[in-house]
Formats: sequence, structure tokens, C-alpha cells
Amino acid sequence: MVGIIALKRSRPPTVLDAQGAFQVLDKSIVKFVPSLSTGFTWGEAVERLKSHVDINWGKMETTLAEYEAFRYGGRPMPSGVDAEVVRLAMKLRRKIIGYRDQGKSPRTN
Repeated sequence: MVGIIALKRSRPPTVLDAQGAFQVLDKSIVKFVPSLSTGFTWGEAVERLKSHVDINWGKMETTLAEYEAFRYGGRPMPSGVDAEVVRLAMKLRRKIIGYRDQGKSPRTN
């Protein structure tokens, strides 16, 4: 039973495109940083997360800029799913589960 629960917790979400990947990331950010205001910018989220999660932030910022150009600037949707977006979402999910299992909440002030 414990093995099934652990597998369910660590299974990566299924995403088919950049928009789906960012939706998963958005949900993870909201859970990890509940103090972010509604309508937060990706830049605000990145600044809060940099000291908590070890990923390639240069690549992540480039990917965010491309996605924002699509979302708000009318550019074509980025092709494929960027691995760094999914990696960040998964790392946040693992941290959230770890904190919850310890009876704590994330510290991201």
C-alpha cells in the first residue's frame, strides 16, 4: 500500500504542450507559495523560487519569456514541452508533499 501511495505521489503529470506544462507549473507554484497574490507574474514567482529549487534558471527564464510572448504578445505557441518547466513543477510537488508529510508548510517569503 505504501509503495502505491509513493508511486502516485511521484508520478509526473501528463502534459502534451507548452500551455499544459505551464498550467501544471502554475498549480504547483500556487500550492508552494500561497503568499503570492492572485494574478502574480512569472517574474515574481521565479524570484521567490530561486533560493528554494535547484534547476537551470537561465533556461527557465528563457522559456518563460517565450511562453509570455505567446500568451500575451500573440506569438506562436512554443513547440513541445520544455523539460525545465516540468522539472520545476515536479520539484515543487515533491517539496510540497515533503513539507505536508512533516506537518510543515513551505517557507517562501
